[in-house]
Amino acid sequence: MHTVTFLTIGQSPRPDLSVAIEAELPPTARIRHAGVLDGLGRAEVEARFGAVRGRATLLSRLTDGASVTLDADAVGAALAARVEQVEAEGADVVVLLCTGEFPGLRTRRARLVEPDALLTGYVGAALRGARIGVVVPLPEQVAEARTKWRALDPAPAFTTASPYADDDGALCAAARARLDAGAEALVLDCMGYGTRHREALRAAGITAPVLTPGAVVGAMLGPLLA
Repeated sequence: MHTVTFLTIGQSPRPDLSVAIEAELPPTARIRHAGVLDGLGRAEVEARFGAVRGRATLLSRLTDGASVTLDADAVGAALAARVEQVEAEGADVVVLLCTGEFPGLRTRRARLVEPDALLTGYVGAALRGARIGVVVPLPEQVAEARTKWRALDPAPAFTTASPYADDDGALCAAARARLDAGAEALVLDCMGYGTRHREALRAAGITAPVLTPGAVVGAMLGPLLA
């Protein structure tokens, strides 16, 4: 029996992020949730992890449903300690619920699942040579996304729309603009995007392939644990 801990950079639990992955896991898997910001109030989150102008940023959610913009370096340092903690508590599989890049993150023995590596690898292999439109949550994340996806040829085009918006109108408009400009497939590059967002795009008449990180991670992790 595997103990799988879903680790968010925000506050746990985040079943909205893990549901697509959990659907692919064996029924015997023991599921746990943990978060980098667990137990912290909004003021402490802002003081310790608030976004810093000119530095890499990440977007997540608190348990009250509010979204929060975070400094990627501060999150990365705390994430390393949190990974060590959940492994010590018995996790033999640790699944990050974030598509950000965290260089140097390690475990002692547990399998560490990093969605950014799985997503970029899958897209590079499955959609080789295709024109890709990549959606990220925030305008300030586009520069980092260009670096992350630099191996794709042709180079992808980027747009932004928050997965935590009250409605999906902005996402549908951004996706349509990329497709009208020649994109053949869409990659929603944040764990906050899920089945609901893909269904909203389908309802808006978008028929091009739409990849969400949770679906990719679930499809690739499930067979390893079966």
